[in-house]
Amino acid sequence: MAIQLSRHILGQSKMSRLFITLWVSSTIVDGQSPTQGDILDSPSPPTTSPVKDIVDTSPPTNSPTVTPSLSPSSPPSLTPTLSQAPSREPTDRPSSSATPSQNPSNVPSMSPTLSFTPSAAPIQYSRPTRVDIRYIPWNELDPENQKIAMNLDYTNTTWNEYGANPIEESSWEDLTTEQTGNASLLGYDMKSWDCWINHYE
Repeated sequence: MAIQLSRHILGQSKMSRLFITLWVSSTIVDGQSPTQGDILDSPSPPTTSPVKDIVDTSPPTNSPTVTPSLSPSSPPSLTPTLSQAPSREPTDRPSSSATPSQNPSNVPSMSPTLSFTPSAAPIQYSRPTRVDIRYIPWNELDPENQKIAMNLDYTNTTWNEYGANPIEESSWEDLTTEQTGNASLLGYDMKSWDCWINHYE
């Protein structure tokens, strides 16, 4: 048995002989004699060479795979994606941007916009000259002008109270030929009558 054990030991490397010697010594100390089967079944010493990393040997291809990847590509696309629907719901508050948008909205606002400046150029208007005789009290009119005023249905009361005579509610075009004749004698024409007597009513 010692001869067989020696042959077996000679066939091992230095590391193996040292490991078996230590194992045999520990077995003898425990009161048991190792057998040839025990030596052959003994665990082999650990290897000292490192395990090589697994390397993917497949080269990369220039064509994409058939199925898309789970993660998106890093570079963005060159053309944007057009969408007919808005990206988000409209808000009740204006945007925080300090400058207004360049394009007007297609939908009118619910409330009008107040402005202290006119929206269009003012219409050129020249007021006709006032006929001063109408503002002279009745008792200061000469009898001729009082007669002309009476032909226009004026009295002492209606002459001194502006707007009391119903004829003042008529425009120049609504007056009869006789009435426009008497008004002309007092110094009125179409523009001055409609402005100072009828007040464009």
